[in-house]
Amino acid sequence: MGTTAVPGRRTRPRIGILPGDPNGIGPELLAKLLADLDDEAKADVLVIGDNHVIAAGARTAGVTVSLPEWTADAEAMAEGETAHLVMETIAPGDVTPGRATEAAGRSILQTLETAVDLAQTGAIDGICFAPLNKTALHLGGMTEADEMQHIAAHLGLKGLAKELNAVEGLWTTRITSHVALKDVAGLITEDAILAAVRRLHDTISDAGVEKPRLAVAALNPHAGDNGNFGREEIDIIAPAVERAKAEGFDVVGPWPPDSVFLLGKDGRVDGIVAMYHDQSQIAMKMMGFDRGLTLLGGLPMPITSPAQGSAYDIVGKGVARVSALRFAFDLVATIAARRLARASAA
Repeated sequence: MGTTAVPGRRTRPRIGILPGDPNGIGPELLAKLLADLDDEAKADVLVIGDNHVIAAGARTAGVTVSLPEWTADAEAMAEGETAHLVMETIAPGDVTPGRATEAAGRSILQTLETAVDLAQTGAIDGICFAPLNKTALHLGGMTEADEMQHIAAHLGLKGLAKELNAVEGLWTTRITSHVALKDVAGLITEDAILAAVRRLHDTISDAGVEKPRLAVAALNPHAGDNGNFGREEIDIIAPAVERAKAEGFDVVGPWPPDSVFLLGKDGRVDGIVAMYHDQSQIAMKMMGFDRGLTLLGGLPMPITSPAQGSAYDIVGKGVARVSALRFAFDLVATIAARRLARASAA
């Protein structure tokens, strides 16, 4: 048992954790994470979701999860404790492991929106969700491209949210994400690159790196080969990098995309700005698929998740690896703690 928190004066962050897709490996991963937490955990935990979903995940994981129910009083939960905000988002009979369904998508959206609303009120300081499934989300009513844009729309934000990824200390973000490859070049602008550099720098700083070193990837093969393979490097990317340097950022580029990740792998940079989704994601997942995490940047609260998917092919087998979810939890706890400390010092 911890000591009861003083209203408005929490000394450590409280993180909302969600089971993700009830038809995927998320409930199993959540149970494994909870079983692994101890008094040395970096944050208190509020589990948000259905009782039967959490229980099913615990059975698959082979662990025991017993949580006190959390009430509407944001301070009724004592520091040092884990509690459960019980929801009813999906009927037990509608859980169909290994499938993307409308019922599962609605469940994901309800838990996610509830967590975001709690963070907005200050009841929790960050959110970590187990793997989701975009097909299920769209079946469940999501009209945006992904969950990050859905959260931004739910909060009434425009043009701010961008995904960041990390594996073993290397961070990435990208100028374009879930768009067709044929549209990428037209969406790359100096302002977008400069905004990505700022966002990546600030995120890495929040994660504890004092002076982040960054690289910006080129778009074309061999960084355009002096204009022979495209002029985006000359006309857009290089000028954006120079603007970033003028603002004081430690950044290089445009760097050829087939070698830029070697800079990160060798520890020469802490973060890379890519131009499109697969330019960064293929490299990052090769570097550590079961260790990667995602941070939804540009939102008023830190939100993380493991980079892996809902893994329908191994649902119910008890073999899902919890390492990426643990990294995601540790990161959101670190960022939330630093923000609480800054707020207390202000």
